Amino acid sequence: MPYELFLALRYLLAKRKQTFLSLISFISVLGITVGVTALIIALSLATGFQEDIRGKILGANAHITVFAGSSNLNDVESVRQAVEEVEGVLASAPIILEKGLIVSDLNPQGYAAVVRGIDPELQAAVTDLQVDLERAQADSVGSGLLVTLDRLRPAQPAGDAGGPRSATLFLGVDLADNLRVVVGDSVRLIIPQVRLSPFSVQPKSVRYEVAGLADSGFYDFDISRVYMHIQEAQRLYGLGDQVNAVQVRVESVLELDRMRRAVQEKLGEGYWATDLLRQNRSFFSALRLEKLIAFLVIGLIILVAALNIISTLILMVMEKVRDIGTLVSMGATSRSVMSLFMLQGTLIGIAGTTLGCALGISFSWAMDRYQLIPMDPDVYFISHLPFKLRPLEFVLTAVVSLGISFLATLYPAWRASRLDPVEALQHE
Repeated sequence: MPYELFLALRYLLAKRKQTFLSLISFISVLGITVGVTALIIALSLATGFQEDIRGKILGANAHITVFAGSSNLNDVESVRQAVEEVEGVLASAPIILEKGLIVSDLNPQGYAAVVRGIDPELQAAVTDLQVDLERAQADSVGSGLLVTLDRLRPAQPAGDAGGPRSATLFLGVDLADNLRVVVGDSVRLIIPQVRLSPFSVQPKSVRYEVAGLADSGFYDFDISRVYMHIQEAQRLYGLGDQVNAVQVRVESVLELDRMRRAVQEKLGEGYWATDLLRQNRSFFSALRLEKLIAFLVIGLIILVAALNIISTLILMVMEKVRDIGTLVSMGATSRSVMSLFMLQGTLIGIAGTTLGCALGISFSWAMDRYQLIPMDPDVYFISHLPFKLRPLEFVLTAVVSLGISFLATLYPAWRASRLDPVEALQHE
């Protein structure tokens, strides 16, 4: 063992008469530990929250949406065929995106609704709507038979077999709660297309049966979304065989931007492809900014702890003036003396960082594993605080802590190396 490391360990671990220095050393280690622990917990919380919200947004929507400029799509099948030829694309499905006002008998004031006309046979391949239906049903009492996508149906004329049947739709759970309806009740959808009556001009209004509820876990979606059969949406909005867009699901969301450009290049001019992250750019940017601010603010704790390392080393240098003079008179170089006190401060940083990392990881794992902090999903979109730590963030935290601890040793160690052995010994 190099003698510099041996002396650094001895100075830290050996019992000294000056218990004040021992206390300061302990406080320095404790400060680094608290700072690293808090930073790891904050980063794991921000990451867990960000990934949870991102997963819900990606699950409730298609990864890429293809539009035909300002018009509707006529050649749906050719667009789907071209898109699915792109490597990395898993599936595609047509969709109709419209707006309306939905009311119920118990809540006639109505709520603005985003109407999504979907193909029940294709939708499960591009979004997690079936999972959302099952989640909502699992949370309800007396749910009965499993609600599946094929319960969506268009209106059946009176001449069809089995007699006339009203069309069905799915509602977001929060929208259904505000309308005070459950599965089996009826609602009325009002759209801005007008129709003439003998007495006035009235908006178009159609009654539908609620066939299921969808719980995406994201309030903004569940308070506004209405799902209906694509054929019913085409009839209701007078689109004929046209659709508004084509939904696309890709294999890896980490390459979403590249996949969007590949789809755009495949379709060429006349089409416009956008991905989900671009559509929610401001939201995800806000999450990243909050995470960065948390890193900087909580990182100040480590910086404050580093000041304790500086004070500890300065006091140590003052206490060990005689030892330093003796070492120099015996042939120790200024570089060796500087290394001695740099090692001492670095050991404090290593001890605090190791303890902080262990405590931070343990705390984050326990909080996420046992869901110890429940949340109101209607307010915060999540049922509990999620904690997820990425390896890169863990390494970054450890490196920053060790780096700050190392920098804190430079000035005291430099001052120790500049001591004159004659001046150091003449007062002894």
